[in-house]
Amino acid sequence: MNIFQIICAVTSICLNLVLTYLILSKSPKKLGVYKYLMCYISLFEVYYSIWDMMTEPIVHSYKAAFVVLRDYNGSIFNRDVSFVLVCIYCGLFGFSMAIFGVHFIYRYGAVNKAFSERFLPGKWVYMLFAIPLWYGAWWAILCYIYFYFTDVTDAYMKDTIEYHYGIPIKDSSYIIVYFQPTGADGKPHPDPKIFFAIGCMWYMIISSMFSVFYFGMRCYWQIRKTISQSATVSTTTKNLQSQLFNALVVQTFIPLVLMYIPIGILFFFPMVMWELPFITEFVGYTIALYPAIDPLPNMIIIKVYRNAIVEFFRKVIGRGKRGEGQHSINTVDAASGSNGPRSVNRFV
Repeated sequence: MNIFQIICAVTSICLNLVLTYLILSKSPKKLGVYKYLMCYISLFEVYYSIWDMMTEPIVHSYKAAFVVLRDYNGSIFNRDVSFVLVCIYCGLFGFSMAIFGVHFIYRYGAVNKAFSERFLPGKWVYMLFAIPLWYGAWWAILCYIYFYFTDVTDAYMKDTIEYHYGIPIKDSSYIIVYFQPTGADGKPHPDPKIFFAIGCMWYMIISSMFSVFYFGMRCYWQIRKTISQSATVSTTTKNLQSQLFNALVVQTFIPLVLMYIPIGILFFFPMVMWELPFITEFVGYTIALYPAIDPLPNMIIIKVYRNAIVEFFRKVIGRGKRGEGQHSINTVDAASGSNGPRSVNRFV
């Protein structure tokens, strides 16, 4: 798992930095503020990947609870500081939930001027950049207040964590969502505080999903309408809007498969005390994979970025071929003892 997280993190950092460079240097002027939103998302994913690599989180469910834990043995951070690191990591997950929705809201505003002028006039559009910060802080604070480990949770999770990962419970720092703690009568009882906190998180997830699908569908119909108005819209604008929307459609399925569905499963099954062992591997891998492949749709589908990448590789290959050609010339000249233009011309 750690090796997979490192590979995904390094891949994400490299691809998102390349995409950021392409956005800043190759984007058409028609992108406007959207260029900065795309950079915002790419740089967030770089930061998310670095934090993921530093925290090395493990997601594990057991009966009526699930944990996001960190093995802090050998780390410079103690158990309490490691808990804060895990809370921030979870907050970044909440940040990513908001970014999906914000992305689609902006895209719809870009193709529907009436919506943009009513809800995102002037510099109000920059408020969209603040929504993920609010969601991220809200998610992290909920984790810090309601999901702190205790002696009771240590006793509850001790055997399963040590059995599955070989990590002594005192060497692990974790947030724990313990839906139904065992009462004095020996029976599980729902904890209202935990359900309240998870309810807030469900709100963030559902509001994000609603924004993605609602504004995504409206964006689709608006773009179709715009493209059909060939008399008033330039071919360049229509092509760009189509490329941006196609990239956005692909980027919808990435978080749906890698983020929404796994976290929904993780939240739901422990809530009703259905234990699914595969969640342990499934969620951890998909969350680590998400930022590594999210930049690819923009890099491949948007023509100006794709052409820039192709041109870069052509230059690299061309330099390699020229280097090989020059090596052949020098080898033949050395073998023949001639430095004259006839030998050079023959091989050029």
